[in-house]
Amino acid sequence: MQDSIELILKQKLGLDANSVGSRIIARAIAQRRTACQIADDAAYLALVQSSPQELNQLIEAVVIPETWFFRDQGAFAALQEYAETQRICHPQQRMKLLSLPCSTGEEPYSIAITLLKAGFTPDQFQIDAIDVSQQALAKAERAIYSQKSFRGNSLAECDRYFQQTNDGYAVRAEIRKTINFIHGNILQPHFLIAKQYHVVFCRNLLIYLDRSARLQSLDALDQVLLPLGLLFLGAVETPQLAHRAYQLIHYPAAFAFQKQSPDNRLLTPDSKLIKQKQPHQSSNSPSLIRQRSNSIALPPLQSAPTLLETAQDLADRGKLLSAAELCESYIRTYPGQAPAYLLLGQIYQGLNRLKQAEQSFQKALYLNPDTYEALIYLALLKEQQGNNIESQRFRKRAARLINSGYSSSSGS
Repeated sequence: MQDSIELILKQKLGLDANSVGSRIIARAIAQRRTACQIADDAAYLALVQSSPQELNQLIEAVVIPETWFFRDQGAFAALQEYAETQRICHPQQRMKLLSLPCSTGEEPYSIAITLLKAGFTPDQFQIDAIDVSQQALAKAERAIYSQKSFRGNSLAECDRYFQQTNDGYAVRAEIRKTINFIHGNILQPHFLIAKQYHVVFCRNLLIYLDRSARLQSLDALDQVLLPLGLLFLGAVETPQLAHRAYQLIHYPAAFAFQKQSPDNRLLTPDSKLIKQKQPHQSSNSPSLIRQRSNSIALPPLQSAPTLLETAQDLADRGKLLSAAELCESYIRTYPGQAPAYLLLGQIYQGLNRLKQAEQSFQKALYLNPDTYEALIYLALLKEQQGNNIESQRFRKRAARLINSGYSSSSGS
């Protein structure tokens, strides 16, 4: 029965069961069978096949959202700079943005706050936020969050955008009205037909899809993103655009790509504000300091951090070359640490040094074969290279880890 249900989920969502793990899917099936008071496998399969409502309930049980405000701050810093230049060069233009999947709303609200920080008024932009989970959308529309949704960020920095209530931190009404929450699926025919966006956030979706669904999703995103618009992906997903008409924006840790115009020219002069921030720039540059002075507050450093913790902090702050140097120094001193090679691979990924990234992930696996994140990175890198056999091998290893009870620290 489970194989049949996994096939249904693949057809409906494009879900690669290996990316989630059959153990998690089995648990979701068991939960729904109990809720429906159905003991027979065939009877429950028939229900899923015949009832869209039950299929949606099963999807809710499989899709477990994990997100927080300003996750991966480099993306929002790049968005703010891009938005500021667009507002200056096109003051009458209403910016349109897409967040997909939007999960429980932290990402689209973070986008809205970023634009307000960039000097926009609420009527100067509109955000569409889409997810397959109706439960997640209900929470997003409620717009009340607990402290855990602000991990790694200074809530005080964003205090004026929230109102504290007995239930938690409520997003203020003027921000909520800028977002249109939509129940939808990127694989639906005529997805967002006639819609066009200047910016699309689609982070940590592609890693859960099979190859066919990933290609279909990228085609759909390409249709709705305006020429010269920005597409933000998750760090591990960046190889997916290697052979498409997109150019990596060299903004530290943003994982942003600009869609090429028909004549293959990059933006107008206003795009250079983003493009000029190469990772090798000194953080003492006056323009860099000025730009960062208005950025979202970063979490304070821990007292007496180790070299590896400092390297992670530098990477989080977008100083990728400095982070790589420190990580390499750490590895020279402590050569047998898998987490160090994993971090170095992620940094190289951010720098678009894919060969060095692959080597680092391979070393992480050699030292610790249970390094789940390295398996996922390598699966996508191998697929991008056209080596689908190796890609599936890494995905199956990752699935076996999930099925054995492993819990990754990386959420979607």
